[in-house]
Amino acid sequence: MKTEPVRPDVSRRAFFGTALGSAAAAGLSLSFPKAASAGAALPAHGLTNFIDDESAPEQLLSSLKGAFSFLDTMMDAYASGPTIRLIQSYSDKLFAPFSPVAFTYDNAVAIQAYLARGTSDDLQRAQILGNGLIVAQATNFPINDGRFAQAYYVNVPNSSGAFITPAAFPFFFYSSSVGDQAWTGMALAQLYKHTRNAAYLNAAVNVANWIVTNTYDTAGAGGYRFGTNIDPSNQSVPSTNGKSTEHNIDTYAFFNMLASLTHGGVASNGSSWSSLAQHALVFVEAMFNSTGGFFYTGTDSDQITIATGNIPEDVQTWSYLALLNKTYGVSIDWMKTNLATLDTPSCPLSALKGNICVQGETYATASLASAGNDEHAVWLEGTAHTASAMLARRLSPQDDIGLFHGDVLTAFNLLQNIALAQANLGEGQTVNGHAIPPGEGVTASTGNLDTGFGFNYFPDLHIGATGWFALALLAKNPFQLSS
Repeated sequence: MKTEPVRPDVSRRAFFGTALGSAAAAGLSLSFPKAASAGAALPAHGLTNFIDDESAPEQLLSSLKGAFSFLDTMMDAYASGPTIRLIQSYSDKLFAPFSPVAFTYDNAVAIQAYLARGTSDDLQRAQILGNGLIVAQATNFPINDGRFAQAYYVNVPNSSGAFITPAAFPFFFYSSSVGDQAWTGMALAQLYKHTRNAAYLNAAVNVANWIVTNTYDTAGAGGYRFGTNIDPSNQSVPSTNGKSTEHNIDTYAFFNMLASLTHGGVASNGSSWSSLAQHALVFVEAMFNSTGGFFYTGTDSDQITIATGNIPEDVQTWSYLALLNKTYGVSIDWMKTNLATLDTPSCPLSALKGNICVQGETYATASLASAGNDEHAVWLEGTAHTASAMLARRLSPQDDIGLFHGDVLTAFNLLQNIALAQANLGEGQTVNGHAIPPGEGVTASTGNLDTGFGFNYFPDLHIGATGWFALALLAKNPFQLSS
């Protein structure tokens, strides 16, 4: 049965009939708001607005098209058309039982990416995946009380024809972290904003109420606890992990979205979504180290004592994307100096071959001193987080720290490095046994990367990394409701 994760704020990414008939039976549908037609030119990516060099954005536009082609390939690996499904998170490169696993967080990122570009095909795909989340929520094993599991199998259909089944043996990905719940909620909220399909808002409210009912906490700085696990008797039990800064960032953003979409609505306990968002914000702000200019990962298992050890990247960049508060923007500068890394073929244990080097960010401080792994490996998803945060902040060159020349140019350089990895890594990998076209997807990392939190990333093609790359290229902020 699923074991308790060891990381204090373990990421939601931990460890490495006809479909139309089924949709109708579940009360689901696809709607098509005004968008670019399938044959229309793709919207210019976000960097076009910031970079004067016309040739460079054109090169990254090609990278953007490749990223979406990869997402499409992964989405259509086991079913196509309107069939309700979720996307396998990684290529088949690991081992057979793990291959058809769709992590809930990764699918939420894919939905946000599809909505960000917004062609008619993108909108249809986002809705299919959103309908998949609704099916997963309604049929979640062993408890369907509004929560989502960490992951699902997507290689076989369930009784209604949707390619979504519980990820049981050998992984039992049944746990429900607050980060997973908030990310799916944000994706559903964005879907509702685009389509006005009430089914998406209802599902978002359901999972939001689950967060409040099961994880609202008053110990220490308050906020929301880690989440729940499923014990060997298939009973839901609270996680003993400490509270996560990342999870509370996600929850803050999600509940603010609900406050807007419900026009000042309230949760099932009578509290306003705005006040519940503020409850998360108080915790996040308490995790800020004003002297060092960074956010701690969260608390120890007592829910009060700040965990001061391993410091991760995501809380430094996501805090800015969610809060848009320049007081805390210094965490981006801390991260781009303290977590910067360069992976080259000459680095010990590097997986890179030939004449290539990739610059970016690692996962956390402990990743830079990890025996037996590539201490120089670049976490490509986290590098895309960084570019996204910089394009949201847009610090001017004259206000930047030493040896940096403003957020836009730094983001541009990071995106070029991800594009280089996209073009050179992951060749020969497959999904459902079929070759993935080279040069389209982005691998999770450039090598075997130890997070320092009990799980690793590998150079395997990944929809989470690719989805974040697309969001960064489009200069979209998934923590804010799209206009």
